[in-house]
Amino acid sequence: MIDPEKLGAAAGIVVVRQSLLRNVVAGESFLNLYIFGIEPDKETGVSVFSVGRGRFLRSDDGSVAVLDHASAQALGVDLGGSFPVRKADGQDLSLTVIGILDRLELRYAPPRTIDAPALSPDSSYVSSGVFVTLHTSGEIFGRSTLTDALVVAPAARDVPSVVDGLREAFRLEPAVFITEHYGQFRRKVDDFAQTLALFAIIGASTAVLAGSFAANLLHDVYADRRRQYAMLLAIGFSPMQTTMVGIGVGIAAASAGTIIGALAAAGFTPRHFAMPSLMADLGTIEPRFNGFIAAVVVGMALAAVALGIAPTAWWLHRRSVAGALSEEGR
Repeated sequence: MIDPEKLGAAAGIVVVRQSLLRNVVAGESFLNLYIFGIEPDKETGVSVFSVGRGRFLRSDDGSVAVLDHASAQALGVDLGGSFPVRKADGQDLSLTVIGILDRLELRYAPPRTIDAPALSPDSSYVSSGVFVTLHTSGEIFGRSTLTDALVVAPAARDVPSVVDGLREAFRLEPAVFITEHYGQFRRKVDDFAQTLALFAIIGASTAVLAGSFAANLLHDVYADRRRQYAMLLAIGFSPMQTTMVGIGVGIAAASAGTIIGALAAAGFTPRHFAMPSLMADLGTIEPRFNGFIAAVVVGMALAAVALGIAPTAWWLHRRSVAGALSEEGR
């Protein structure tokens, strides 16, 4: 019922869909399937699709489909197989399976109203379906109008103007509803931001504690090597050269720890994790490793080295060589 041309006037990114039910022949019986016509590039930005085998849709794909393993099992098809879908003109369109999904998290999925394959049987929303390109769904349904759309504002401050524009564009369409109020949206976003800030504080505190432990361990290492540093001074090395040797050892140890920690984080960190249930409709969080995080990790390693070697460096410049060599146990 949604005219895509009216949505074009709204500011922001528009994620459009054509989602309808179809009876599909499966063996000697009929099977209800949810078919979603999507724009693959935009839909993957708001929903999560875990492709177990094959590949996901591309914008230039034709009569092909990606479906979850529950739907594939119900249809009795596998990767590379095909199944017919009845079009609006009464003819059948054969869809070739190019990908099978292990997991699916469709953003704002429609309510589940009939018996159909489901990845989450207890869910009240559709958790399974067949995904085709918007062009293919238009050919199946015989129309270009949309069943639903997600409008993403460029920034939070633009939401009121976007909502007003949508209400103006669809003021004469009784079947189109705008139910989310900006006040409710703003409170959810504030709660979301505060929860992320709490996570950031916890992460920063953990990093500072880890850095202090590393600095203390490096200090113990340097203290155990003071006799070696004194011997280097005795044979003609300058205090700066001796300090550089210690810095090299510290950077090597810190680099090894940083690399091991980064590999462990990459191996055990989930690709996505959900926020508390009250904010679940705002989506999932995707951990990212960018240049800022890399700079913070490197900076912390260098700071730990500097704090660990500082007492020893001061000792090298102030303590006599003879006194260092005469210490017991050094």
